[in-house]
Amino acid sequence: MRHAGICSRILAGLLLTGASVGTAHAAWYQAQSRHFTVYSEGNDAKLRGFAERLEKFDYLLRTITGVTDPERGSPVKVYLLSSEGKVKALARNPNIGGFYTTSDRTAFAVLSREAKSNQFDFGAEEILFHEYTHHFMLHHFPAAYPAWYIEGFAEFFSVVKFPKDGSIEFGNFVLARAPGLFLGEPYPVANLFARNADGLSLRDGDRYYGRAWLLTHYCRYNAARRAELARYLADVANGVKDIQPESYFAGGFAKLNGELNGYMRKRTMSMSRLTPTEMKIDAIVVTPVDPAQGDLIENELRLINHPRTEDLPGIVTAIRSIAAKYPASAYALALLAEAEWAAEQKDAALADADRAIAIDPKSSRAYAVRAEALLEKAHDSDAEADWKAALTSIVRANRADTEDPVPLALFYRYHAMRGGKMPDIGYDGLYKAFTLLPQSPEYRFNFAHATAIRGDYKTASILLDPIAYSPHGSEMREGALRLKTEFDAQAAEKEQGAAKAGNPPPAP
Repeated sequence: MRHAGICSRILAGLLLTGASVGTAHAAWYQAQSRHFTVYSEGNDAKLRGFAERLEKFDYLLRTITGVTDPERGSPVKVYLLSSEGKVKALARNPNIGGFYTTSDRTAFAVLSREAKSNQFDFGAEEILFHEYTHHFMLHHFPAAYPAWYIEGFAEFFSVVKFPKDGSIEFGNFVLARAPGLFLGEPYPVANLFARNADGLSLRDGDRYYGRAWLLTHYCRYNAARRAELARYLADVANGVKDIQPESYFAGGFAKLNGELNGYMRKRTMSMSRLTPTEMKIDAIVVTPVDPAQGDLIENELRLINHPRTEDLPGIVTAIRSIAAKYPASAYALALLAEAEWAAEQKDAALADADRAIAIDPKSSRAYAVRAEALLEKAHDSDAEADWKAALTSIVRANRADTEDPVPLALFYRYHAMRGGKMPDIGYDGLYKAFTLLPQSPEYRFNFAHATAIRGDYKTASILLDPIAYSPHGSEMREGALRLKTEFDAQAAEKEQGAAKAGNPPPAP
């Protein structure tokens, strides 16, 4: 079955051995590695060390889960801002110290350079390790995992230590979850299995996450419970109907709950280590960021972090003001064009995209904005010359950066807008955009739709699993659940028709 291998691999890994942010005043530097690009104000050992730890962490996840393809997917961008206040303002949330999300072009995280206030707080690295584990899991092991396991898996890897001997220690106790684990009644295992993280109070949320970590940790180091959890997760991921979670665990939830309570009271807990000789980390290259890009970083983040419609005019004004200081910067003009297009300042967007292309004929970002404008024009006129001009811009955007998912998605949209049978090459473009950034719910939704259009309803439904069974509620999750119901019904109807005709359905 499709997800049995996925579950066994990931289990083998875990269970075996508003207001303008303002422009920057300090120079920005970037540390580039195989899987990350880290941006930070100031060039110091802290930046290089942070990037090295991220690469070691990626190596840890790949080693534990058995992932052998180091090149798959786009690098994650990490932005280290000078204060936690900037992070909160950018997130429009006063209660978080860092976050991870996706734009249409990249996956990125935003954190503060400030040290955490105490050992029971979440520092930048713990936040990033937790979120990058989600990113990694969604990229390599997308499936319908239960909410508690998704969060427990990320919590398990959130606290990683890097001793001076160059090794990596993981499976450490999450001190930030200590209050939720030890103050008050322990969160019941039955509740853990019965619900997701929606609507929990701050206190119950802390208890939920802490208990999810504890159960994940316990199952890693207890062979019998490890096997039980493996069977349960495999059946969940494979869509077994009417699952009764308690039946998978000897003695039921009451016994498991008691074991967890005893495990929590142990003076020491098991942990694991990778030695330096096991790790292969490529060189980290630290370079200055182009001054125009550096001055634009915080406003660029405002633009790509899902801005509210009412905030877009202010973002355009801020970017335009900075771009005016760098009239020869294609980067600044392309970003300005992108902001203008988002704010529906369409004539200005096309003009600034053309200005960027005149400076840099290989500006993929500028060509993508130009393609958006020309696609709209072609849709209105239906003139062959306009369709050809739009396609030319899409092709040039793709040639300028073959790893940018935006032109690939635009290529599919071009063929969809023209109507008629979608050529295979159109599907191929959308597929590559999806594989470059499978963490993007938009690309996942679009590729699921495209797969259903081709008649493979079963695979289309499976593609929606990570969204439909997300631990956190959203309109997108509800939409994915509705679509899954439709696709599952269509898949069943197709299989019944094939069975009556005596033909087995094609494999996904």
